[in-house]
Amino acid sequence: MSEMSKTYSPKDVEQKWYNCWLEKKSFKPVDGKKEETFSLLMPPPNVTGKLHMGHALDQTCQDVLVRFKRMKGYKTLWIPGKDHAGISTQAVVEKKLYQEEGKTKHDLGREEFEKRIWQWKEQYGDEIFNQLKLMGVSCDWDYDTFTMDEIPNQAVRKVFTELYNEGLIYQSDYIVNWDPILQSAISDAEVEHKEVKGAFYHILYQVQGSDTQLEIATTRPETLLGDSAVAVNPNDERFKHLIGKYAIVPICNREVPIIGDEHVDIEKGTGCLKVTPGHDFNDFEIGQRHQLEIINILNKDGTLNDQGLEFKGMSVKEARKAIVSKLEELSVIVKIEEHIHQVGHGQRSDEIIEPIVSKQWFVNTEAMASEAVKSVENEKMKFFPKTWENTYFSWLRNPKPWCVSRQLWWGHQIPVYYCQENNCSHVWASEAEPQSCPKCQAQNFHQDPDVLDTWFSSGLFPLSTLGWPNEEAMREKGFKEFYPTSTLVTGFDIIFFWVARMMMMCQKFSGQSPFTHTYIHGIVRDKNGRKMSKSLGNGIDPIDIINEYGTDAMRFTLTSGSGYNRGLNLDPERIEGYRNFINKIWNAFRFIAPFLEKASNELPEMRVLGTHDKWILSELNTVSAEVNKSIEEYRFDDASSAIYQFVYDKFCSWYIELSKNILHSDNEHSQNIRSSVLKYCFKKIVALLHPFIPFITEEIWSYLKDEYEPLLISSSYPEHQEEFNFPDEQTQMNKFIETITNIRNLRASVNIKPKEEISAYFFTDDKFFAEFLYENRSFMNDLARVNSGKVFNKKSTRPSKSLMAATSFCEIYVPLEGVIDLEEQVSRITKEIEKTQKEFNKFDKKLQNPKFIENAKPEAVEEAKQKAGAFKEKLESLKISLENFQ
Repeated sequence: MSEMSKTYSPKDVEQKWYNCWLEKKSFKPVDGKKEETFSLLMPPPNVTGKLHMGHALDQTCQDVLVRFKRMKGYKTLWIPGKDHAGISTQAVVEKKLYQEEGKTKHDLGREEFEKRIWQWKEQYGDEIFNQLKLMGVSCDWDYDTFTMDEIPNQAVRKVFTELYNEGLIYQSDYIVNWDPILQSAISDAEVEHKEVKGAFYHILYQVQGSDTQLEIATTRPETLLGDSAVAVNPNDERFKHLIGKYAIVPICNREVPIIGDEHVDIEKGTGCLKVTPGHDFNDFEIGQRHQLEIINILNKDGTLNDQGLEFKGMSVKEARKAIVSKLEELSVIVKIEEHIHQVGHGQRSDEIIEPIVSKQWFVNTEAMASEAVKSVENEKMKFFPKTWENTYFSWLRNPKPWCVSRQLWWGHQIPVYYCQENNCSHVWASEAEPQSCPKCQAQNFHQDPDVLDTWFSSGLFPLSTLGWPNEEAMREKGFKEFYPTSTLVTGFDIIFFWVARMMMMCQKFSGQSPFTHTYIHGIVRDKNGRKMSKSLGNGIDPIDIINEYGTDAMRFTLTSGSGYNRGLNLDPERIEGYRNFINKIWNAFRFIAPFLEKASNELPEMRVLGTHDKWILSELNTVSAEVNKSIEEYRFDDASSAIYQFVYDKFCSWYIELSKNILHSDNEHSQNIRSSVLKYCFKKIVALLHPFIPFITEEIWSYLKDEYEPLLISSSYPEHQEEFNFPDEQTQMNKFIETITNIRNLRASVNIKPKEEISAYFFTDDKFFAEFLYENRSFMNDLARVNSGKVFNKKSTRPSKSLMAATSFCEIYVPLEGVIDLEEQVSRITKEIEKTQKEFNKFDKKLQNPKFIENAKPEAVEEAKQKAGAFKEKLESLKISLENFQ
C-alpha cells in the first residue's frame, strides 16, 4: 500500500478523481445486475446562471440518487441541460451592449442582436457547468442539451403547430400581466405579490342629468381615464334604479353607462365600482359580459399615452399624484384612506405589473391540466413529500389560459406565418421553415415577431433531451429505454412553472407522465432561517465553501439537512463540523491501514468471529438497510444521520478502540481476523458513503481495493444480508457499551483521573448479560479502567459510599472509598445543598404568597413555579449523592 498523507487535502484529491471518472466514462449508462434503467433530468440552469446554494442542494440530491442507483446495478442516465432563459439572457446582453458600445438592440437589428447573444452564450454559457463539475456531479455530459438546440427547436415547432391546428393555441386580445421594464407580457406564475403602502381614493362620479353623485373607492385613480362603465349590484336597493343611466367620469368627462353586475359586492366598499376593462382583470371580465369599450391609457414602457390627456408621458406614479391633485382641485375627492395591499411585481424586473389588453398567443390548458391531475390522483406520478401535490392541484384544477408569447428577440420565435398577398392574408403554423404560402404559394410572407415563453421549451425537455421528435436521435439516445424518466428533483418554487407544464405537455404528446416520482426539496436559508439575498448580505457562495472546506463536507452538510422539510438553515459551523467528520474517516483509515497487509480480501468464517466482530457486522447490516430505505424514500437527512452515527459512534468510538490491543498483540491469528473484519467494514463504509461524499471515498477505496476490482463509483452498493444478522451479539454488545458509557460518566462526575483504576459492582438479573460482562472483563479495563468488577443479582445488598447509575438491565456502583477524598466531597455537596435550599426557599416563598399569585403576571408565576421545581429536583439529587458519600 502506498503511503497516505497525514491530513486529507480535498484540493489534491477532487480534480484527480473527477478527471479519472471522465476518462473511464464512469458516468455513462451501462447494463447492471438489476436489468432496469434509472434516468433523471437535471433542471436546466440558465445560461446566465452562477452556482448558488440552491443549485448546490439540488445537484447534490440528484447526484446522491444517481450514484446510489448506479451502484445498485441500474442502467443509469443523468441528463444535463441548459435553459436559454429568454428574459434574463436578453437583459444581460442588452446591458453589456449599452455599457460597452452605448448601443441598444434596435441599433443592431434583430439578426445581429441574436448573433451577439449566441456569442455571449458560447463564451459564458458553460460557466455554471464548470462549477457543477467541482461538486462532483456524475451526469453524462454527452447528453448536454440546450433548449435552443436543433432537436428542442423541432420539438417546440411540432408541439406548437399541432396545438395550433387543434385550436388549443390561439391569438386573442386579452388582458395580460405587462412588465413595463421588460416591455413584455408575462404569465401569472411569473408575478410575485408584495405588500405595498397605498391608499383608497374616494371619488365622486356625477350621474348625468341629476344632482346624484356616486362615491367610488379605488387604489388606482389614474385608471379612471380608461373607465368605460360604472357597475352596481342589480340587487342593491340603493342603486338598482340607476341601471341604464349614465355617469360622467371626472377629468375626461366621458359619459359611461351604469350597469348591473353581480361581481359588485353589496357589503363591500361603497357599492359602486368604476370599470376599466383595459387595466384590471376583473373589470376585463365585466367588460366582456357587457360588451364595453376597452380603452388603453398606457404605452409599452408604462407611461401614459394619448388617452392620458394632459398627463401624457408621465409614469403611472407621476400621473397618480397629478390626477389626485386635479381631482382635489375639482372638489370630487371625498377622502383618502391609507391602505396596505398586495401588488403584483415582475419576478425578474421587480417592477409593478400593469394589466394591459393586448394581442397575445395563449394555450388552452384545460384538457391537458385535467389529464395531469388524474396522473397524480391515480399515483402514476407521486410527489415526495406527498403534501406538495396540493400545490400542484391548486393550479391545475383551476387552469387559466397560458399566455405563451413574449415580446422579446431571444428565444423560440413563434412559428406562425402571415401571407402578405392582398387577396390571400392566410395565417398558418408550420413545423418546418416554409418556402411559400400553402394557400396561394406566394413567397411574400413574414413570421410572427414574438418568441415563446421559456417554459414552453423547458416543458418539453424530458422529451427533447432524449431526441424526440427526431426518430434517429431517439434511437441514438435511447428514448425507449430512458423515457419516462424515473425521478424529478426540484424546488417547490417551480411546481407551477415547470413541473405542471412538463406533466401537461409531455403527457399530451407521449401519452405518459414524463417521470414517476417528483422529490421536492426545501429552500436553503441562512442560519437564522432568512432567505439568502444580496440586500441582506447573507448569501453563501458554494465555490467559497468548496475552497475552504472541500466538496464532500459541503455535500454532506446539504444532505444532512435535506428530507421532507421546507427549508434548510445553513450554518457555516455545521459545514466545519462535517469537515471534521471527513477528517475523522481519513484518520480512522490511516490508523488501520498499516494492519491491512495481514487482512484477507474475504471475511473469515463465521465460526472464528468474536462477539465484537459479529456485533459490528450486525450493526453494519442494520445501517445498510436503513440507508437503502432512506435514499429510496428521498430521506437524505435520515440516511446521512444513520451512516454518520454508525461511523462515529459504533465503528470509530467502539470497534476501533476494542481493536487496538488485538492489533498490537502478539496473537497473529487474532490480528488476521480483526484486520480482515476492519477491512471488510471499511470497504462497506466507503461504499455506503460514496453517493454522499464521492471524493474521499474513492480515494480511500483506491488503497482498499484489489487490482481486479473496479472504481468505487462502479462497485456494488451494500445491502442488508440476512447472514450478517447477529441479534444476540448486537443486543449484548450495545448493553455493554451503555454500561461502559455510564461508568465513564460516573468517573467524570467526581473528577477521577483518566489513568486511575477503579472497582465496579454490577447488579443484574440478566444472566446472559452477566456472562457477557465476565467474558469482556479485560475490555472493561481498556475502556473504563475497571480493574475489579463483580456481578451480583438484584437481591444483593448495595455498597455504601458509592456512585450509582441505573439502566433498564443493570445497576452500576462505583465505590469511592480510597479513590477520592470523601470528606471533601461531603463538604462540597453540603455547601451546594445549603445554596440550593436558599434558592428554592426564595421561589417557594413567592408561591406561598397569595398576593404574588393574584397580582403577578401569569408568565412570572409560571417562571417561579418552574424554577422552584428545578431547585427541588436538584435538592433531591444532591441529598441522594450525599447519602452515597456518607
